[in-house]
Amino acid sequence: MRPDWTRWTVGGASLLLGAGGAALWGWKRRRLAELAAGSELVATDRGQVEVARRGSGEAVLILHGNPGGYDQSILLGEALFGNEMDIIAPSRPGYLRTPLDDTLTFEDQAALLVALLDELDVQEALVVGLSGGGPHALQLAADYPERVSGLVLGGAVTVEYDERLFDTGNPVLDPLLTSTPVLDVRSGVFAALRGVAPDRFVASLHAQLSTLEGDDLDRYVEFVLTSPDHRERVLEFAPTVLPVSARIDGTLHDERLFRDLPHVDYGTIECPTLVVHGEFDAAVPIDHAEYVAEALPEAELVRVEADHLAWVGPDADRAGRAVQRFTESVVAPDGRPNP
Repeated sequence: MRPDWTRWTVGGASLLLGAGGAALWGWKRRRLAELAAGSELVATDRGQVEVARRGSGEAVLILHGNPGGYDQSILLGEALFGNEMDIIAPSRPGYLRTPLDDTLTFEDQAALLVALLDELDVQEALVVGLSGGGPHALQLAADYPERVSGLVLGGAVTVEYDERLFDTGNPVLDPLLTSTPVLDVRSGVFAALRGVAPDRFVASLHAQLSTLEGDDLDRYVEFVLTSPDHRERVLEFAPTVLPVSARIDGTLHDERLFRDLPHVDYGTIECPTLVVHGEFDAAVPIDHAEYVAEALPEAELVRVEADHLAWVGPDADRAGRAVQRFTESVVAPDGRPNP
């Protein structure tokens, strides 16, 4: 009897797809369980918030980028502050286990953050806005100045930002590209590349996040790859955007909100502010930093030789020292805010 190659091929392909789907589902289930174990759900009078805390001392509220979640804030918060601050890392609405619900405006989200601080019995905090967390940090400082001792903006979005990574406006493609199965496959491929070809992954990520090209980009990437701490920082950052399907609601909503910035008059924000931004940032161009530093009454701009990952690269230590120096100027040695 001659073999039925068509049937065997179809059957084999089905088995491979089934095995791949099972592996992808297993990876996602483990990742979500890991994330849930690292945080808690806090009920506030404005809604439920997922939050993680690390360290002790004066409070620092860290608002992640997009896509992101509390895990992104914890990773960068521990890199910047170690255990010397009480790191409060919420997942913003629409990310991981914090529902979007009715927190649709910048004002709603600022009020939710204040309700969270109330539940945690925190009267005042240093606020850090990372990338897409920047507009929300600025809103919080504008609406509740008594709750913000100082503001750090890292690679932050501050002016009109019409990036359509997911919300492209295509009524046919958008529902497909933002569907859970498609996002999970993309996330799985992203995670797999990080695992099997980490150096290639690091190089590819920097190429996307940097305006450097050619030999300049090659030298920058070579520095990262040959500096174990820096290489590890990039590899540790990657999972903080995965799985994208658990972060898509917030990402889509941020993309829409950011098309109408600035939302507040930055000139009314009176707290001391440190703006740290990479000169070669392709994700959020440095003109965002220049604009807000000029508009804020009490702002210092630190330009570093970096792309969007300003805590990585030859100038990373200078960025870290600037944050440490600023924090010491805002927070007194006894843990109380400086007057």
